[in-house]
Amino acid sequence: MKLSGSLSAADKLKADYELFGVPSDRNAVKRGARDGPEAIRKASQRLETLLWHRKHEVSDIRYYDCGDVNIDSVRTLELNRRKKIFLGGDHSISFPLLQYLFDRNAVEEIIAIDAHADFRDTYKSNRFSNACVMRRIAELIGFENVTEIGVRSSSVDEYEFIKSNITIYDAETLTEKGVEYVLEALRGEKEKTYLSVDIDVLDPSIAPGVEHPEPCGMSLETLISLIHGIIMRRDVVASDVVELNPKRDYRNGITSINAARVVFEILACYCERDNCL
Repeated sequence: MKLSGSLSAADKLKADYELFGVPSDRNAVKRGARDGPEAIRKASQRLETLLWHRKHEVSDIRYYDCGDVNIDSVRTLELNRRKKIFLGGDHSISFPLLQYLFDRNAVEEIIAIDAHADFRDTYKSNRFSNACVMRRIAELIGFENVTEIGVRSSSVDEYEFIKSNITIYDAETLTEKGVEYVLEALRGEKEKTYLSVDIDVLDPSIAPGVEHPEPCGMSLETLISLIHGIIMRRDVVASDVVELNPKRDYRNGITSINAARVVFEILACYCERDNCL
């Protein structure tokens, strides 16, 4: 099954954008995120492809769902002009994906929208745990090239480390100053951006299907506004949507549905930025 609206295999060379599933949860504590890509694809079939608020028909966007890729094989992906979306998978997949792009001068910075700081040096004796992913990324691309938005959970050690080492707009800042404040602060010269969206940034009332739900989360409307604003202000060349764990979702699959909607929104924003509609 492909994401709803994907070009057929016969037309894949016409695609402007590519999607890949990355079904891995080996660095998670609670398994299940490996089923995230399939759940997003299935949920996309339940959604209308007309984004009402933008009056954009998603299926008019030329994108191709390339299927799943093994996390150990990401370095074999073809680097081409097409902007990409990766469907997770636990958050640790972001490190090898970004490393692949960074080593080829395809990305310069990362913006992560996440409930958790993910800045532990090690977690349960695993330096590549999903709780450590942003620390490993920062060590690779430079701490000055890391921005986190929406964080509302960390250990004491993480907080003491990140407060003076990276740019962070936490959940409190969003509540007190608003989305536009954060987006205006993101104006700058950096391009070639990797955007990582951890679906647990959403409030658990609308996204329970994650490994570590955190209370007092973001609305879907706020997340969509952030994604739109970031893509309009930065050259986002690749993005991921991670941490969906369908095994922990409500029976109606609401987390999967919201994750699929986020993927649709990223595609529409790519297209709007590129003036392809």
